Amino acid sequence: MEGLISSRENPTVKLCRRLRSSARERREEGLFLAEGVRLCREALSAFPGAGTLLATREALEKNPWLEEAPAARLLRITPEVAGAVSDTAAPQGVFYLCPLPEERDLPLEPRGRYLLLDGLQDPGNLGTIIRGAEAFGITGLVLSRECPDCFSPKVLRSTMGSVFRQPIRRCGDLAAEVHRMREAGIRTYAAALDPGGVGARALENCPEGLAVVVGNEGNGVSPRVLAACGAAVYIPMAPGIESLNAAAAATVLMWEMSGRSRRV
Repeated sequence: MEGLISSRENPTVKLCRRLRSSARERREEGLFLAEGVRLCREALSAFPGAGTLLATREALEKNPWLEEAPAARLLRITPEVAGAVSDTAAPQGVFYLCPLPEERDLPLEPRGRYLLLDGLQDPGNLGTIIRGAEAFGITGLVLSRECPDCFSPKVLRSTMGSVFRQPIRRCGDLAAEVHRMREAGIRTYAAALDPGGVGARALENCPEGLAVVVGNEGNGVSPRVLAACGAAVYIPMAPGIESLNAAAAATVLMWEMSGRSRRV
């Protein structure tokens, strides 16, 4: 373990602060910052020996495993530095500075289950969806370029580590991706408030590959992507309820999509 870092002007501390606040910095540096005991444990498991662990003395005393963690470096920091680096009101004093994973290929499986996100805006929604995708065995997530950065602090926290395991690909042209899926024989739907579409329960027994697009929180699926899908799926709701939160709607749809794999 190297010496104590007590200055906010330390180059590593300044780097951590830039990574915390800017997706552009994360892309340019090829790094991200995980914060908190649980998330750092997940990141260390996913990327052992790849990054730098930063921890306060108090955090090391509460979590002695940190000193044996498979990090390339372990730096001790003061609580004041931890507060400067942290994105939370009550920092746990543990951070893992790690290389961004390479963009993952997402091959299309004949009976795969895919969720596409069109212009999602809220980082918390995205994180919740990523966590749900892992829970329900979704084959892959495809994100439009307008979606939040998967390695922003809020998304990372919301995923609870699922972002390190769930196959995810960012796509420049979501409508083209829908066409690619349809050409591969994957049945593709846009989630919409359209009773003329199929009900969500119909997704449970689809024998072929299946993909559903969930749209922007305020505007839904964009017209071009909606036209590319060719069909809509809706979630029946009680009278008077206009719509569901994007993460809640995605969770219901993923539950129905995973119906075959849930049966034992």
